[in-house]
Amino acid sequence: MRAAIIDATGGPDVLRIANVPVPEPAAGEVLIRVICAGVNPADWKCREGYLGHFMHYSFPFVIGFDVSGVVAAVGEDVTGWVPGQRVFAQTDVGAGKWGSYAEYVAVSQDSVVAIPECLGYAEAAAVPTPALAAWAGLFDEGGLKPGQTVLVHGGGGAVGTFAIQLACAAGARVAATCSASRCDELKLLGCQMPLDYRGGGTANAVQDWAVGGVDLVLDAVGCGTLPDGLDLLKPGGILVAIMTLVSGDSGPDAAEAARRGKRTALAYSRMPSGARLREISALLGTGKVRPPRIECLPLEDAALALELVQSGKAPAKLVLQVGPPEAEAWVRRK
Repeated sequence: MRAAIIDATGGPDVLRIANVPVPEPAAGEVLIRVICAGVNPADWKCREGYLGHFMHYSFPFVIGFDVSGVVAAVGEDVTGWVPGQRVFAQTDVGAGKWGSYAEYVAVSQDSVVAIPECLGYAEAAAVPTPALAAWAGLFDEGGLKPGQTVLVHGGGGAVGTFAIQLACAAGARVAATCSASRCDELKLLGCQMPLDYRGGGTANAVQDWAVGGVDLVLDAVGCGTLPDGLDLLKPGGILVAIMTLVSGDSGPDAAEAARRGKRTALAYSRMPSGARLREISALLGTGKVRPPRIECLPLEDAALALELVQSGKAPAKLVLQVGPPEAEAWVRRK
C-alpha cells in the first residue's frame, strides 16, 4: 500500500512516500480503507519525535492521527463492525501503532465510530483530534456546566472552533480570541464576544462581558500566548491548556493559580476515544456542531501539508485525500 512514512524522526525531509505492507488487524482491531486523513499539529510533532516520551517508534513508521474511510476487515473478537461501513476515528499512533497517512490503517474497535450521514469523508477526517481535544479541555478537565462562561483562546483554529460550538451546545456563554478577519465567522458559531487578539484590551473586554471573571479559560494555543489568563478567571475558576508537546511549554502556573484561589489543568484526548467521539458525532448529526473549513491535498503532498500546519500558513483545516477521489464525491444529504 502507499503510505507517507518516516525512517527516523526529524524535519520535513524525513517524510517520504513508499510502498509498505497492508497491516493485519489484530484481535479487537478494525482495518480501515483510508479515504481521507486529517492533518494536525500533532502529526508534525510526531514526525519530529516529540511523542517519544509517550510511545515507542518502530521504523518505518506511518504518522497520522485522524482517519475516515470504510471498514475493510475486522480482527478476532470485533463486534458491531462489518466491511463496507463508513467510519472515522482517532488512530492508535499515540500507542506506537501506524497511523492514517496510508491506504489502510488498523485501529482499536473502541475508537471507531460511524460517520454521521450529514458528513462526507473529508469533513469526518477533520473532526477527531481537534474535537476530542476541545471536549477534554471543556468537560473532562474544565467541568463545564450549563450557564457558565468560557473564554476560548485561539478560537479561529480547529480546536477553538470546536470548543466554541461544544460549549454553546452545552449551554455556556462563550467569548473567544481570534484574528480580526475571523470575528464574524465565530459569531456564526455561537461566540457572543469574539476578540481580536492583536487589538489589545482583552482583559478589560472580558471583565465587562463577565463581571468578576469567567468560569473557564481554555487555552488552545499555549506557548505563553495568554500571559494574563489567570487574571480573566473568577475565584475558583479554572485555566485549562491544551497540551502542545512543544519543548519548554509546561502549561499554566499551577502554584500561582493556587495562591490566587484558582485552578489549572492540562488537557489531551485519551485512548480509546470512541465513547467521546460518538457524543461529538451525535452533535454533528443534529447540526449543533459542524467541522471547520477544509482544504484537501493529495497524499503525495503530505510533507507540504505538515509544513503549512507547522508554519501556521495553512489556509484552512487540511485533509489528505488518500483513497479514490470518487469516494469523496459522496454528496452531503440536505
